[in-house]
Amino acid sequence: MAPVENIQFAQPEAQDYTTAHMTDVSHKLFVVTMWVRIAYGSLRILLGIGFLKLVGVPFLDIITKLLGQELIEDPTDSIYTSIARHLHEHPLYVTQFLAIYFLFWGVIDVVLSYQLIKHRLWAFPVTFVLIAGFMMYELLRFSMTHSPVLLTLLVIDSITFFLTWREYQRLTARFQAVQTQS
Repeated sequence: MAPVENIQFAQPEAQDYTTAHMTDVSHKLFVVTMWVRIAYGSLRILLGIGFLKLVGVPFLDIITKLLGQELIEDPTDSIYTSIARHLHEHPLYVTQFLAIYFLFWGVIDVVLSYQLIKHRLWAFPVTFVLIAGFMMYELLRFSMTHSPVLLTLLVIDSITFFLTWREYQRLTARFQAVQTQS
């Protein structure tokens, strides 16, 4: 056996190193993004369960109850005052649809993100269709409202789509390499 100091390792070309490094970084970002989606999906599930218990309750009542201590300290809070004014003019109520919406999309986020982390190939096309559909809807809504929140969601969804696409390419390339070796 050759001494350890005599072993020569092939030096990758600069382009190979850069590609491998980018793939490694995008893979790590992909995994982090999926765990964030799982946490976000779990939060949606909890909100959905909570909303099921609050069907028919005005949002203003919920906000007032949640901010009760803050309102005692500062009853003229500008953020609360503007929200309250808006909700008095356009009252919103917790609906069964809203509760089911949060539950449904929370479960979808958790299940698909977990399947993507586990490299289930079927989950990638499903995710692409869902994200692309939401992005089209967000673009449509943004064109009508010019909401910065929608623009932020669109950017986040675009990054998620890109990272998921890179991971899918990485997995399919590995799968093809294994098949050609067999």
